[in-house]
Amino acid sequence: MQKLTNEELAQKSGVPLGTLNKILSGATKSPQHNTVKAIAEALKVNSYDMEGVETEILREAVAYDVTRKYTLDDYYALPEDMRVELIDGNFYFMEAPTSVHQTIISELHYMIKSHIKLNKGQCKIYLSPFDVRLDKDNKTMVQPDLMIICDKNKIDSKRCNGAPDFIAEVVSKSSERLDYIKKLNKYLDAGVREYWIISPDKRLVTTYDFTEGSMPRQYSFSDRIPLGIFEGFMIDFSEIEKEINDIGMDQA
Repeated sequence: MQKLTNEELAQKSGVPLGTLNKILSGATKSPQHNTVKAIAEALKVNSYDMEGVETEILREAVAYDVTRKYTLDDYYALPEDMRVELIDGNFYFMEAPTSVHQTIISELHYMIKSHIKLNKGQCKIYLSPFDVRLDKDNKTMVQPDLMIICDKNKIDSKRCNGAPDFIAEVVSKSSERLDYIKKLNKYLDAGVREYWIISPDKRLVTTYDFTEGSMPRQYSFSDRIPLGIFEGFMIDFSEIEKEINDIGMDQA
């Protein structure tokens, strides 16, 4: 796909620049189909099957095909209720979490928090939305679903500055590419020690212990999974599975 500035993309697609800027910033959440189609055609994206994929096309436009790079100033200028992450100068817009997503994260939080308190640990656990200035620059700000931070010097009143020790993300169909590829590499490069990707649809947990290399391990929702940053501690995921079965996996 070719690279275009916002102005060039507006001219090539015939979409007014103001309209285009609102779409790419996320201010317009549900653009008209014809508008999306015009943008896709300008980017030379196949538009033979546009039904239901408008959001993905726009994510591609924001992340890969518009040359403007955003900064923390742009991030903080967005409306407070907008769920967005800034990665390498590109905005990635996030869907609201489902009940299954929330159940997984809340149960995982409870188990880990209980372990930390029982053992009088010093690590802190946080849930999204909580800003992480991953690279300590002005081009990246992420909001992992769950994180553990053991160096309290990284935490201030607003955010974590630097890499958390542990991150867990609950993946959805729309976030697979981001969680399995983009964030995986970002977290590895930034110095995250351990990364879990939890897939409700597949009932799989993919874990990476970056202190031992970058090869993944996979576990089912019925397994006991070692949390590597805490020696000897296991997460009994079958307990989490019981909770999500009560509300139905169709909501994942």
